[in-house]
Amino acid sequence: MNYVLTLNDAQTKALVDFYRNAKVKPPNENVKAFIKTDNLIVTVYHSNKVVFQGKQAEEAFFFWHETFDMPELQTKSQPASSVDYFTPSIGSDESGVGDYFGPLTVCAAYVDDEIKQTLDVKTIKDSKTVSDEEILALAPKLMKSVPHALYILHNKKYNQLVEKGYNAHHLKAYLHAQSHKKLITKIKKRPTIVIDQFCREETYMHYLQKFKDPIKPDVFLTKAESHYASVAIASIIARYAYLEELRKLGEILGVELKKGASKAVDEQAHDLLKKYGSNRLKTFAKIHFKTTRKASSLPR
Repeated sequence: MNYVLTLNDAQTKALVDFYRNAKVKPPNENVKAFIKTDNLIVTVYHSNKVVFQGKQAEEAFFFWHETFDMPELQTKSQPASSVDYFTPSIGSDESGVGDYFGPLTVCAAYVDDEIKQTLDVKTIKDSKTVSDEEILALAPKLMKSVPHALYILHNKKYNQLVEKGYNAHHLKAYLHAQSHKKLITKIKKRPTIVIDQFCREETYMHYLQKFKDPIKPDVFLTKAESHYASVAIASIIARYAYLEELRKLGEILGVELKKGASKAVDEQAHDLLKKYGSNRLKTFAKIHFKTTRKASSLPR
């Protein structure tokens, strides 16, 4: 199945630069850039249309869709705009998936009209624009008043699972499903479940085929935090957990670890690889990222 995004010039440049080590000769003059790995083919046209193909096409599509803050994708017949923001629901989101250093965190949160009375509505609704510094101050308050379930997949275990053949989306699906189950047990009810979409509904359930009694979410929606307070709160708590774990790792290593994946991250990874070696790297980084290869190839 092909996945297609239409980008602007700056977005196209960022995407091509991200895959710079996998670029090959374009197949024809209509193609601006051609990227090929074992599981992914990305064709970038001069019109800035980008086509993703291969086993990792869906994963790459949703990654860039979120990275570039593209228009939402609605997979249910009910328009998201018609839903009350504080409708009783369990919402889930994750953090750390695009960051080389630090764990993967997933949180599910429950809200209803009663919990709404304890919240700063504006701050929550703008959760994606809240700075990390504000999240560090806001999340502990939310964690006291909002029922939630939080899972942290630390780097050592994360890397072990990737080595066994799991991809990041597979791991996210398991953690989302676990958080839904745990929270339902905690609140003793089964409200609407909303997931901030990172893959198709069919793919999500396929990832959970070995999961015991998986619960199928009711709504799969990109930018779900804009329509469901439960997802917005889950997003804040998940990000808080990621930031706290990254801070702890930095204290152990004696350095402030950089977020995301960039040239600066490549250089920091190179320094840490040189200092601690590849085995220790597995305890604080997601080693399947291209960053590991880049860090290894930088001059010592």
